[in-house]
Amino acid sequence: MSIIWLVLLRRELPISVTLFPVLVGILGIAVRWRLAPVILLAILAVCLKFEPIHEGQRTFRLSDMILCAATLAYIAGQFRLQGLLDHIVPIDPRRREGSPRWHVGLLSIRYQPEVVREKRAASLVTREEIGMLILGSALWAGLAQICWNFLPLEKGNPGFPLPVWRAIFLAWIIGAGLYIVFGLLDYFSQRVMAPEEAALFLQDVLWKETRGEQRRLNRWRAWARLRRFSMPEE
Repeated sequence: MSIIWLVLLRRELPISVTLFPVLVGILGIAVRWRLAPVILLAILAVCLKFEPIHEGQRTFRLSDMILCAATLAYIAGQFRLQGLLDHIVPIDPRRREGSPRWHVGLLSIRYQPEVVREKRAASLVTREEIGMLILGSALWAGLAQICWNFLPLEKGNPGFPLPVWRAIFLAWIIGAGLYIVFGLLDYFSQRVMAPEEAALFLQDVLWKETRGEQRRLNRWRAWARLRRFSMPEE
């Protein structure tokens, strides 16, 4: 948080503006606030809007890389802290441990054990992990800025501001890449299916495509059967 604050100060932003992300980060660590990383990113985006934008700038900015690396390290550290102290995966209400305790709800009072919260073991936190987290944050931040500078500036821009146009272009690249990757994975998973799995998949597709017609036919068959049984014998 101190690195984020110093970088924001070097960008000649008002001191009152630079304190907001620092306060949100400290509050998130103190009270284990799960929304702190998301709110921190939103506040940083708003703070950087106060900085003057230099059109046509493609140079590598060290301050941008440091700010991105510090923000990424804080977000990863915040989630790992939550995993150590509380839980990071969704809680399964069926798994309970400990002695039974009273649980008072809106409409009921239950006497049952506490829900299991799967915490991360503190012994798994090593110096190597912390070092890799810091090094990885710097590497990913530098790679992100290099890729950002390779995005087009004015080519094909219908009139959007430069940062907005870059964000739109990047979203299209990521969306198209994910679409292709998921399509290939889906095709590969269908190619390696066993005959029983493929038959079950086709039965499910058949039901989804023809459930209306099957429901109507079965209704007519049941109606005809009931009518035949209800008619008096001659």
